[in-house]
Amino acid sequence: EHTGPAPRFAPPVARAPAMKKAAGRALRSISSKQPAAHRAAASARGLRPLPPSQAARNERRQPQQRVAPLVTEQIAAARLGKVVTPLTTGPTTLDTSKGRVLLNSSDLRSLQDDYDRVAELRGLATTLLNDGRPKTMQELEAKRAEIIDYFHKTFSLTEHLHEAFTNSPAFYEKHEQLRHPPIFYLGHTASFYVNKLHLGKYITERIDPVLEMQMAVGVDEMSWDDLDSNSYVWPSGAEAREDEARATEFLQKVLNFRSEVRALVDNMMKTMPMEWPIHKDSFWWVIMMGIEHERIHFETSSVIHRQADLASVRPQAMFPLCDKGRFHRDPDSAAARSIQDNTLVPIPAGKTRLGRSWDGTKTYGWDNEFGVEQQVDVPAFAASEFLVSNKEFLDFVRDQGYQTQRYWTEEGWSWVSDMKPERPRFWRQRDDGYYYRVLSEEVAMPWDWPVEVNHHEAAAFCKYLSEKTGKKLRLPMEDEYMRLRDAVPTDLQDSAHGPAWGNETPGNINLAHWASPCPVDLFKSPVGVYDVLGNVWQHSATAIDVLDGFQTHPLYDDFTTPTIGLLHTRMMGGSFISTGNLSTRDSRYGFRRHFYQHAGFRYVESDRPVVNRVSPYEDDRQLCDALRFHFDEPLIGNNFHVGLVDACLQTFASVRGSSDFSGTQAMEIGCGPGRAAIELAKRGVAKVHGVDRTAKAFQFTAQRVLTEGGKLRWMNYLEGEHVQKRELTAEQLGAVGSAAEHLSFFQTPDFAAIDTNKFKDYDLIVCAQPGALGASGDAIGVLSNMHRLLKPGGVLVVGTQYEWAAPADIAKNASDGEDVLASVLQQWFEPVGTAMDLPYAKAETARKFECGKQHLTFWKRRATPVDAQAAQSVETQAAAPSDDASCIGQAVYDDDATIAQYLDFHYGPTSEYPAACASKCIQAVLTLGIKPERALEVGGGPGRAAIELSRVFRHVDSGDYSQRFVELAKQLVETGELAWRSPPLDQAVGKTVERRVRASEFEAGNVSFMFMDAMKLPEKLKNYDLICGFNLIDRLEDPKAFLLAVKARLKPGGLFVLSSPYTWLEEFTPKENWLGGFKYGDNDGPTTYTGLKAAMLAEGFEEVLEPEDIWFRIDEQANRRRSQRTRAELTYWRLSE
Repeated sequence: EHTGPAPRFAPPVARAPAMKKAAGRALRSISSKQPAAHRAAASARGLRPLPPSQAARNERRQPQQRVAPLVTEQIAAARLGKVVTPLTTGPTTLDTSKGRVLLNSSDLRSLQDDYDRVAELRGLATTLLNDGRPKTMQELEAKRAEIIDYFHKTFSLTEHLHEAFTNSPAFYEKHEQLRHPPIFYLGHTASFYVNKLHLGKYITERIDPVLEMQMAVGVDEMSWDDLDSNSYVWPSGAEAREDEARATEFLQKVLNFRSEVRALVDNMMKTMPMEWPIHKDSFWWVIMMGIEHERIHFETSSVIHRQADLASVRPQAMFPLCDKGRFHRDPDSAAARSIQDNTLVPIPAGKTRLGRSWDGTKTYGWDNEFGVEQQVDVPAFAASEFLVSNKEFLDFVRDQGYQTQRYWTEEGWSWVSDMKPERPRFWRQRDDGYYYRVLSEEVAMPWDWPVEVNHHEAAAFCKYLSEKTGKKLRLPMEDEYMRLRDAVPTDLQDSAHGPAWGNETPGNINLAHWASPCPVDLFKSPVGVYDVLGNVWQHSATAIDVLDGFQTHPLYDDFTTPTIGLLHTRMMGGSFISTGNLSTRDSRYGFRRHFYQHAGFRYVESDRPVVNRVSPYEDDRQLCDALRFHFDEPLIGNNFHVGLVDACLQTFASVRGSSDFSGTQAMEIGCGPGRAAIELAKRGVAKVHGVDRTAKAFQFTAQRVLTEGGKLRWMNYLEGEHVQKRELTAEQLGAVGSAAEHLSFFQTPDFAAIDTNKFKDYDLIVCAQPGALGASGDAIGVLSNMHRLLKPGGVLVVGTQYEWAAPADIAKNASDGEDVLASVLQQWFEPVGTAMDLPYAKAETARKFECGKQHLTFWKRRATPVDAQAAQSVETQAAAPSDDASCIGQAVYDDDATIAQYLDFHYGPTSEYPAACASKCIQAVLTLGIKPERALEVGGGPGRAAIELSRVFRHVDSGDYSQRFVELAKQLVETGELAWRSPPLDQAVGKTVERRVRASEFEAGNVSFMFMDAMKLPEKLKNYDLICGFNLIDRLEDPKAFLLAVKARLKPGGLFVLSSPYTWLEEFTPKENWLGGFKYGDNDGPTTYTGLKAAMLAEGFEEVLEPEDIWFRIDEQANRRRSQRTRAELTYWRLSE
């Protein structure tokens, strides 16, 4: 027995099966669908050529064969007692002038220059971006060269890592079933540069749009069984094994793409102006973003490599293993038993810094590192002297830790039950003992190296050890770890923490020592704790959250926000292969608890409870719209809820004769997220109850705002999938202290059946949110129950648009909804105050709004009803509302409701939009000197815009997909008159008004109407001077195909006019056909206007007038209390002559 390396045994290992859902997919075409942008020359993409000297060097280069560094690897292997996996025979036909991946001695180089010196690729420091002093021109150029060098070495590091694979199919296997295969990460890290430079408008053309979109985003699995079953442009593992030549061809395609991206970025760095200091809005920050992003995936790719079949990988000299340690197959050997026991080291109470400021930052950082810098008081605790070693963790394995439920959290035990682990993932147990999997090989178990486990396993061990020792042991929290880290006063680069450590790297980190873990007793900090940075990442008990003052970076707003919540926990300190930002003191990374990284843990002893208050960004569309309506500043008008409370309390104070609300008890029915209820509590109302039909409506407010330090986070939807992230704190809302204490929320499924034994004796009841009165489907029942909730003399506030149907018995004698409301309430209530209309606007997108006016009426409860018999009669009717044909309201007009709305929209007394669009077209044609001969309107509805155009154009054709609309337009032109019933005045009574319009009012010219499918325009429609489509483009299945059809039907020099609010929906347009407003991966695609412009310019159109906004309104009721208001964008495109 000995303490040195032990011989390795390497039995054959079976290839992991390909993912079952991928096996049946056909191999995609690799080369037949190359986009034009990829085939075009670099000059056509607006790229500057390489400097002459560089171009000449490239031209002189000849394909070279690189001798595989097996000699040095065999020497290293012999020292460790290892056997190197022999190379297998594979493809040898790859283009050796591109790429940088070694396949069976075929060397695929992307740039064969100084960046091939592999020794210089390790141990690099991230670039200093600000040192607080100005730079000379010479110093600026030196900084430029430094960043260029850092970029190329990072790019090469990724490619060298992938040289470990010995055959093409290995690039397509999902070695980690919850991650993409290696081929993805080769393309992803390169496409990131293009996507961010394009998003930042530093470039306008792409290299390979298909690859850049498909390789835009990785996998962030929700659960360990959340298998990715999407289809991609690359082959599956099974397909790659079946057709290795095709797999190699696609690999070459990706390597060529990397080569072009490298050249693009290199050229831009050499030609863009150098800036100093480099701040987050700089081009150079974007370059650093790409570099540091690639370094993240360099590390995560190494975890994937570590799980690849040994037959598919081989060791590499540039990634040496640590040869120090107590290696032995036998856990009871003298080597294993000689490991020092782990002890607890006292750490005194003290302060630590969390966060740093964007202003003046010295180094690159991700958005979650920045915010309000905090000095946090950390109570005393004791930390384990060492990271938990493989030997220490063995006790947990032997004591049936993986089979004992009480050691695991609920989530952790669910993972154990599903995945059935028996030992850490990188352990190998064979007949002759234990082995350990490192990057590309297996070695005898190094018992004094840190164990590498996921968060669930680390937390379970702490619970086990606590039970075994009787101590309160757990994982450290973020600030406790920072106290340990502060003991090492240096950082990778000069930073807010301290000076750069230079050549004295104080831990096994940044590839400065090895490409593997090392013994846990090598790197001791001044406080007596080992490995406070590096060796392996350290799990913590802290769920990742952002700092106060957090702001996303505009070019990468999804880096952090998807991880905010209780599903991701912080990992600290970095690992042996953490480079760049990953190895800095202030980096903040969070991973799901079942996720494997090169990660281990230490434990701490403390009585301090672990508290995680994290508010994730809500993305449920319906809830986000509600939060936006309640808590954001409205894009139109004032905040409805604040105005509602102003009106309620003003009238209440007038009725009570006092503005002192200290003894007042109030209820809001249909409170939603609760802004009005909060406002009531803020104004001093002693007790406020918010009631809604579902807890989902208010639980976010109750759980995330009305708590100490509470935050509410949601997304405002702007266009398609584009969002704006919003945050509101309890302090900003004023919902702190007594206001929060006086407010409670309750769920009541039926507002007409509120439990009056539990809820009663209120002084004020408000039921005035849009839609609240009719939400239960029984508005009359809700109103009839109000007197049971209120004290005599109490005030009821009702707000409604009368959008609910009343039973025929009540409605038949009423002229409108106000009459219905009064007839129901008058038995127990008398009107007080002055009725008023309170406007609101609910934003659905940045351009579309639901608008309305809540008619507020105020009622004082009587002590007794004026007519008890009548009151009983009304309540009886309300309890069983009629649902047959005698019920007046929307049911009468269901078949014609949409027709009535659109006829009002085109020809009603308040119609504006269709005529305005036609007027804009006529004005544009005359301004541009186009002769108004022939015009075509596509999607013209009942025809108002076409009729307006016919007053100027010699002939107008108009069509719509709705045959009913076409018939109505023909009727007006051919008979000279059109009559219809308006939308109901309100739904409570359902009365309508007859509308009538005559063609003579419009002086219609030569216009014809026909059925028309915009996606199949009739061939006879040709030679138009004007083609227009209003509110059309975002409702077509294939907008680009429509644009091509328009081009074929316009005269040269003809004008094409579009107006649209860009409200994309997948029910109309598949997402892959959206012109903009989509996301690809973590990138926002172009806005629709930008995408439309690119499509139009590509087809030979010129934008001839500035875009302009034009509003339109669709009234859902003739009382104009409920409508849709939308801001469309009008754009003008002229076909080249």
